[in-house]
Amino acid sequence: MQHLKDSMENTMDATLHDIPTQRTCPFDPPPEYRHLRVEQPILRVKTPRGDSTWLVTRYKDIRAVLSDKRFSSDPRRPGFPSYLTGDIDPPPGFFLLMDDADHKRLRALIVGEFIGPQLEALNPLMQSVVARNMAVLESLTPPQDLITTFALPIAAQVICELLGVPYADHGFVQERTDTILDRSRSPEEQEAAVVELMGYFDQQVTLKENAPGNDLIGRLIQDPARYSQVSHDELVGLAALLLLSAYDTMAQVIGLGTVVLLQQPEQLKTFLEEPALADNFIDEMVRYLSVNHTGLPRVATTDVEIGGQLIRAGEGVVVMLNSGNRDELIYTQPDQIDIHRKARNHLGFGHGLHKCIGAHFARAELKIVFRSLFKQLPTLALTCPIDTLPFRHEMVLYGLKQLPITWTDGPRQSATEPVHSTPAQVPPNEATRRGCPYTGSPL
Repeated sequence: MQHLKDSMENTMDATLHDIPTQRTCPFDPPPEYRHLRVEQPILRVKTPRGDSTWLVTRYKDIRAVLSDKRFSSDPRRPGFPSYLTGDIDPPPGFFLLMDDADHKRLRALIVGEFIGPQLEALNPLMQSVVARNMAVLESLTPPQDLITTFALPIAAQVICELLGVPYADHGFVQERTDTILDRSRSPEEQEAAVVELMGYFDQQVTLKENAPGNDLIGRLIQDPARYSQVSHDELVGLAALLLLSAYDTMAQVIGLGTVVLLQQPEQLKTFLEEPALADNFIDEMVRYLSVNHTGLPRVATTDVEIGGQLIRAGEGVVVMLNSGNRDELIYTQPDQIDIHRKARNHLGFGHGLHKCIGAHFARAELKIVFRSLFKQLPTLALTCPIDTLPFRHEMVLYGLKQLPITWTDGPRQSATEPVHSTPAQVPPNEATRRGCPYTGSPL
């Protein structure tokens, strides 16, 4: 039986499916995943670059892959699948793309910065950055683009101040980061952007080694026990990884989350009035949005069986976090966002060995952002239908290119009415029958 299954899989290589990436509803994963989770939860597919790999769509199988050391995160290993167009070797210090001892050593150097007392000490920084940007936004004449005037500046300023990197340089960093993560850009463009970006962080780390300050990198340099465990090049990569992992992801969650909250006025009201539910709701929002649009790649280092499927050594795997977070076997009505859902074990921050080191940091920042935004601008509204918004379908991280919003000095609309200019919401069951609850288009 196993021989027959292996033969069938080898035959499939000639007619591989492309990884589905096209959404029909802006806040839902591609609809094919719903079928695959039931019928073919582990399927041979082709990445946009043309790599043959296994696609994993079911929650329990995704957790199994991400917690198994027999799956490598190192893109230099043969068979590692990529959703980018070029071959980009991970810089030293990028522990997200490392295994075993190096991953553990580098992660341990900074994990204390994002938990416990140090995390508490960061709250005033977040509050200050959000307050500054709220003041700027309120001083502007609507309509405005929330992404460029609020989401990106907040996300960039928080992580820049944490790392001690000049915020004035964020445009340079953002442009090159977007080039690297844009699947439509050429390999040459992506590789040139990596070189320029790492050259910038090399300069920043060199400055800090000569005159360390009271920031994350400066504190590491001034701690002999930690600094002795990291090379200059690793510190450069570590600084780049932290900044790149934090600002773009946070900006996209802020933008998408704002649209979702405008469509869920009753849940928004509960979020603002019941602080005890805030942590719950942020986790539910991260689960629901799952901005990782292209999945996490891995490669098997030995033969492994996942979900009854044999994956041989040297075969790539892509786990689709957004699909796992909508698994009907784990979540009741997974395509609905519910402030009362206990979603702490969602996959939005990853899982297992490489789970997001800044998850607690992200929760704290998002709570401050959304409470400030909707309390200080209670009449916030979109200026266009949702289906006309420019979404980032071509990027590794899903989100919005622009988010045109407006506001007035009047009171908020009734809590039973969604704040938008698209057709009114329909009850969940009816919405499922009719199609996308945001646009009314068929699923």
